[in-house]
Amino acid sequence: MKRQIRGMLTVQGSRSLIDPDWVEKLAPLGLDNPDSWSRFSDGEVASASKSTNSFKVTLLAGEQVYFKRYVYFGRRLRSYLLPSKAVVEAWGLTQMAKASCFTPEIVAIGERRVLGSIRAAHLVTRAIANTVNLAELAKQLSGLREQNLQEWNQRVKSICADLIPQLQTMHAAGIYHYDLKWRNLLVEQRVSGYRVHLIDCPRARRHRWRRFRGRVVDLSALSRLAITHLSEFQRLRFLKQYLGSEYDRVYARKLLRAVNAHLSRRPPRGWQPHGG
Repeated sequence: MKRQIRGMLTVQGSRSLIDPDWVEKLAPLGLDNPDSWSRFSDGEVASASKSTNSFKVTLLAGEQVYFKRYVYFGRRLRSYLLPSKAVVEAWGLTQMAKASCFTPEIVAIGERRVLGSIRAAHLVTRAIANTVNLAELAKQLSGLREQNLQEWNQRVKSICADLIPQLQTMHAAGIYHYDLKWRNLLVEQRVSGYRVHLIDCPRARRHRWRRFRGRVVDLSALSRLAITHLSEFQRLRFLKQYLGSEYDRVYARKLLRAVNAHLSRRPPRGWQPHGG
C-alpha cells in the first residue's frame, strides 16, 4: 500500500485502497461505496468537527480501528488536484515509520472528487491497544508531582527517552509532523518504560531547505502543554537532549528564540518566555 498511496490522486469519481488482509473485516464500513462511508456514523466518536469525524470501531472479529472521515460541502478550489488530508496523513505516517518512528498501521484510504476538487476522504488505521494520549496521561498523573516528585521525574525521563530519538530520526530525514500536540502522542506503558506512538498528521511535510522552520513548528506544538506540566529545567533538558551532546550553543539559542516567537503568536496560558 505504501507505493500506491503516492498514486492515490484521482480527478473525477472515487478511489479506495484497502489492505487485502482487511477487505472482509472492513466490509461493515462500506468502503467500497462512497455513499456508505461518507455517511458512516457507527462506533465510538473519537473526535468531531464540522468537516472531520473520527470513530473508534470494533469489527466483527474483535479488532479495533479508527475510521477518520473528511466531508466537505460545496466546491473547495483550494483542494483542486492537491492531495486530500487523508492522503497527506497516510503519506506522513508512512514516512515517519520509515524513519523508525512508531505509528499506527494504515489499513485503508480513499477519497471522492468532483472535477479535481476533494469532496470526501477517509483513512482507516488499526487501533493501538493499551495506550492513552499524552495530554490525558498528564491529567491522570497531575497529582504525582506533589505526592512523589522523584517518580514524576522518572516518568518524564522515560517518555522523553522514547520520544526524542524518534524526533531526531524523523527530522534528520526531513519529515515534520506539523501538529505535534500532546493529544497526538499515544503513550503505551511497558515493563521497561514507555513507548510513544505518533498519530494524526494531516499536515505532515517534507522540508529539504526549510528544516529549521519544521523544527520550530514541531517543538512549538510540543511546548504548549509542556509549559503547564514540566519545569523550565525539564524543558531545557529536553531541548539539549534533542539537539545532541555536541549541540551548537548559538544554534540552540536561535532555535529557542524562534520557538518562543512562534508561541507568542498564540501564547499558552501562564507562559513566560525565557532564553531569548
